[in-house]
Amino acid sequence: MISYHYTSTIIAIIIAFNILFLIRRDILHTRYALWWFVVAALVMIAGIFPKYIDVVAGLLGVSYPPILVIVSGVGLILIKMLNMDFDRSSQEQKIRRLVQRLAILEEEINTVKGSQNSKLRQRT
Repeated sequence: MISYHYTSTIIAIIIAFNILFLIRRDILHTRYALWWFVVAALVMIAGIFPKYIDVVAGLLGVSYPPILVIVSGVGLILIKMLNMDFDRSSQEQKIRRLVQRLAILEEEINTVKGSQNSKLRQRT
């Protein structure tokens, strides 16, 4: 039977290699890769040194140490989701402003074309 130490270490290594692969293929921006490397490192540390989880859980007053890992994971997921919402809101605002600027430029182009066409009609 394979120990959970090895399983979590292998999972962390797979996560790290996938991150590197996604960065090399230019699918994942390096700004986001740092977050996932931290996650991979935490998974590896938790797998290699499970006694530290017991010690931290004891210091925090958690009676069942494995639940600390689950609650911490859910907390990290919520932080990541909040960060993604901030980024998405910023991008939506930039896109809205860009669309407005594009509409203004298109209107100016149509105005210039209209005035040129009217001048050509007057000459003929």
